[in-house]
Amino acid sequence: MRHLLIVVIGILCTNVNGQIDVINYSHSITVNDENDTIYGTSFITLEFTEDCKRFSLDLVGIKNDGKGMKVSDVRIRDKKLTPIYRHEGDKLFIEEEKGKKGTSRTYVIDYKGVPIDGLIIGKNKHGNRTFFGDNWPNRAHNWFPCNDHPSDKATIGFMVIAPAHYNCVANGRFIVSNEAPNPATGKKQKYFQYHSDIPLPTKVMVIGLAEFSHKTLKTPTDKNSFPHTAWVYPEDESSGFSDMSVAVDPLKFFIENIGPYPYEKLDHVQSTTRFGGMENAGCIFYDEDAVDGEGTMENLLAHEIAHQWFGNSATESDWPHIWLSEGFATYFTSLHLENKYGRDRMNEQLVKDRDRVIKFSKSYLTPIIDTVSTDLMYLLNPNSYQKGCWALHMLRNKIGDENFWNGIRNYYDTYKYGNASSNDFIRVMESTSKMSLQLFFDQWLRESGHPLLRITLEKEVLRIEQTQTDQLFSFPIEIEFTTKDGKKIVKAFEVANRLELFKIKDLKGIKSFEIDPNVNLLFEEVN
Repeated sequence: MRHLLIVVIGILCTNVNGQIDVINYSHSITVNDENDTIYGTSFITLEFTEDCKRFSLDLVGIKNDGKGMKVSDVRIRDKKLTPIYRHEGDKLFIEEEKGKKGTSRTYVIDYKGVPIDGLIIGKNKHGNRTFFGDNWPNRAHNWFPCNDHPSDKATIGFMVIAPAHYNCVANGRFIVSNEAPNPATGKKQKYFQYHSDIPLPTKVMVIGLAEFSHKTLKTPTDKNSFPHTAWVYPEDESSGFSDMSVAVDPLKFFIENIGPYPYEKLDHVQSTTRFGGMENAGCIFYDEDAVDGEGTMENLLAHEIAHQWFGNSATESDWPHIWLSEGFATYFTSLHLENKYGRDRMNEQLVKDRDRVIKFSKSYLTPIIDTVSTDLMYLLNPNSYQKGCWALHMLRNKIGDENFWNGIRNYYDTYKYGNASSNDFIRVMESTSKMSLQLFFDQWLRESGHPLLRITLEKEVLRIEQTQTDQLFSFPIEIEFTTKDGKKIVKAFEVANRLELFKIKDLKGIKSFEIDPNVNLLFEEVN
């Protein structure tokens, strides 16, 4: 996800419901143009992970302004049983006398209401009515009942019923669309059906309804071909298709270096998401204003495409590990730039990212793995994105390119379609590199801040001082010395203490020096 200016709202971290494991969602959603009320029927197949007589699903209830969802019926499919249920606040409690560990049930839930959030209903920049799912982090339960946590992944099917002038995109394979009159009004309406057999977290389960033009883009593989399509508003057809065509290059790079593309198709969709881009699985939504015909979408496209592997397929097990999603997508964008344009272009991006980390640290000093913050929107900060990116970059420098790429592939192959924690990633990288990386990850993931370095050269002594008052860091640093005759010589130094003194004997007539010339260290220079 690439985010724009985000209105921070108080969303408290909630623990996943440990009593159930949702296996499949099948949602029927009906929308109309007369009002913002949606009508839903959800078939939810779940397995009990422990014996229980009552469990709950997340579903936002009716609020004082009348918005929210009202449940009209809950029943068990294929059985003449109507369980007792209670919808209180944002929880749907269901009594289940036979909830035995290891057994499964399919519950059918009928509901309707005006979404407070999650499904954004409004007008696009051209004044046309649209409906776009926008679930991150846990806003899906504003418009359908679910276990709204990234650790509970499930397959998903959508049946969408809408006025006939709309087109629809959603996760998974397109099954069918047909047109028929509404039995009640006689007006024409369309039925769209999509289904994904690949388990997804609720944060990336979406539908999108608008008047669209769409175009097939090149698929950069013959071995595992899949539909690759751009969806834009008809008014932006020319500029949108041009902007989105550059998606082919990062997609090809990721397939070749991480593994096969993980979903049934990939749609790039112009939308009204609150974010610059939202990485919905196989169905990426981009802010409508990012489509401008100026060819400025490459970084955004690369970032969201990288999420298909990291964040969507290999998903963080809980919110404090969000860097496994956002930090990865940020760094893999830089890796794409390096592959396509060269190391200097990647270094330009890394310097920008380092500057953002430094600036953020002046206001908020927290570690990448943040177990304290309770506002999930707050986690969309430079620690999760840019500092996470830098942790990966420094890891690559520490263990070498071969170990890094082998480790990345091993990590993805182990946790694709599942969930992983930071410790899971660390174990894979240690196993692959045959190196102990605990100190490295402790200081960059679990400690706050970064090295504040005062570096001076007096006569033949290089003085490197860490001036931060709390955490000491251990790291290599490169210095490029320029002699009076114009020669440039790069030397590496290992730093572990508050003050390090290095005698420089083999350089005569040093004119100047540059710190970290190859952009390999997250640090801040101080006077």
